[in-house]
Amino acid sequence: MADAHALGACALTGVWVRIPPSPPLKKQHGKKMSKILITRRTFQEAEDKLIQAGSEVVIWGEPDSPGYEELLKEVRDIDGLYAHITNQVDGAVMDAAPNLKVITEFGVGYDNIDVDAANKRGIAVCNTPGILSESTADEAFALLMAMGRRTHDLPQLVKRGEWGDFDPLAYLASDIHHKTLGIVGMGRIGGEVAKRAAGFNMEVLYYNRNKRDEAFGATYVSSLDELLQRSDYVSLHNPLTPETTGLMGSEQFKLMKKSAMLINTTRGPVVDQEALYDALTAGEIAGAALDVTVPEPIPSDHPLLTLDNCLIMPHVASATDDTRLKMAMMCVDNVLAGLAGDWPPYCVNRDQISDNARIKQ
Repeated sequence: MADAHALGACALTGVWVRIPPSPPLKKQHGKKMSKILITRRTFQEAEDKLIQAGSEVVIWGEPDSPGYEELLKEVRDIDGLYAHITNQVDGAVMDAAPNLKVITEFGVGYDNIDVDAANKRGIAVCNTPGILSESTADEAFALLMAMGRRTHDLPQLVKRGEWGDFDPLAYLASDIHHKTLGIVGMGRIGGEVAKRAAGFNMEVLYYNRNKRDEAFGATYVSSLDELLQRSDYVSLHNPLTPETTGLMGSEQFKLMKKSAMLINTTRGPVVDQEALYDALTAGEIAGAALDVTVPEPIPSDHPLLTLDNCLIMPHVASATDDTRLKMAMMCVDNVLAGLAGDWPPYCVNRDQISDNARIKQ
């Protein structure tokens, strides 16, 4: 995003940056200009497309996400909301925005949005599916390899000057090739992980609500317990739901091999972190790599950060230039379509609001 102070036409109100359309448009035929709120800084290309479409754009101008009360105050007269995972968008936020027609989430998961509340109010809820599947799979497999081959901890040993003489029993790691990978949740991302595993001659198992016709060479298992017992690496790709919250707890870790590694790039609450810490310190599993935690960011004094066999990344599975730009443009397309009275291309609740959609009023 451009520096707020460098935008001559912008106005600063607190930490919100207000950008008028370019060129400025006047009301036509009694219609008011659409107002779109973006809760985090975004790419200049996304800003430009919105303002060139004739919308007033308001962007949060701080590095950290706006708090709930700040969001409640600012949504009063908006028509579109471009939200992020750190924003709680519940019924109260929607009621504070009587003109709100469309909410787009910057990401695939939208568990921070109360979709039931949106359905009751006829508000379209959208996300950015598909585009980040490969980047997230890259990250998941990179974490798997980092834990297996110890590229997360051995370089630190070298930096500390602790690289000693050759010892055939020192610095031992785990193979990736011909090991068994268990994928929990065989959606788009899980499928991409399975493709990558095939290149390493891994045996791939998957557990999913339904058996998939296309599983990229992976073998379906009918229970999570069986997958955990057989896998050398377990990679989580299931959505966060009430049923999957705490999916991986003490009982599940006890089922895993003592040499097994856990990879989580889905949502933090899927893993019971206290149980994970106990499992890692007790040697019930060999290691874990997390791209997501509870809370986010994880406190610097969290016990998991004291462990050499736990690697934590700052929720960056989709964080590549190309992928994040495409996600931003998908959000823009969602909002602009909705405000034009059309169904957004990535609307997740179209069937639920077909009779009361505000975008059609």
